[in-house]
Amino acid sequence: MRVINRIAVSITGAEPYVKWTRQTDAAADRGTLTVARAKPYGTVCLLPELELEEDVQEWVEDNASWLFEFQLAAWTDDESAWPQVRDLKTFREWFTVDIHSVVVDVSDDDIEGEEL
Repeated sequence: MRVINRIAVSITGAEPYVKWTRQTDAAADRGTLTVARAKPYGTVCLLPELELEEDVQEWVEDNASWLFEFQLAAWTDDESAWPQVRDLKTFREWFTVDIHSVVVDVSDDDIEGEEL
């Protein structure tokens, strides 16, 4: 177990996102996703250690468009089903952003990943 030199930013769906998933999901469990159940469908971004919360907020604002589309694509890759308006204001309405200043890697496994 080790504390790593990163800041974590988690993005989870708020009520408008959940409502949208209900309208765009054709799965058998349609309508069963709630805001509380949306938490596992969130995204965590690891940022370099930033000393000021304002710097983290600036990163979120600078990347809101990409984060919005990443969350939408995690649900469906049918871009015609995505909301037309995907600006910062709508992003903040659709998603909850939490900042975590301490990131602990509790796994003994090496971290693997793929380029986006």
